[in-house]
Amino acid sequence: MLLERSELMIREGQEEGFDAVMRERGLSILSDFDGVNAVHFGRGVENPSKFLLMVEWVDMSAHEAFKKSPVYGPFRELFGPYSVGGVMEHFEMI
Repeated sequence: MLLERSELMIREGQEEGFDAVMRERGLSILSDFDGVNAVHFGRGVENPSKFLLMVEWVDMSAHEAFKKSPVYGPFRELFGPYSVGGVMEHFEMI
């Protein structure tokens, strides 16, 4: 299994909008994609402008297939109006 961990920094004052668009559209795009085992999404307690997105992929090839799929562009576009940066890491889990 491949675990993708993303910390997403959202523009101050845009947190509620980002949370809503992810819950309404973004999470289903991910969870409906073949090769995704689970999706976890949450908002920071100490820093409410930081969100955590964790995606459990079957393996790296499933993640790469997502990035080449027609749904990847629209998924990435969801972040544009809200994001001011972030960090993404991948972990091979046993």
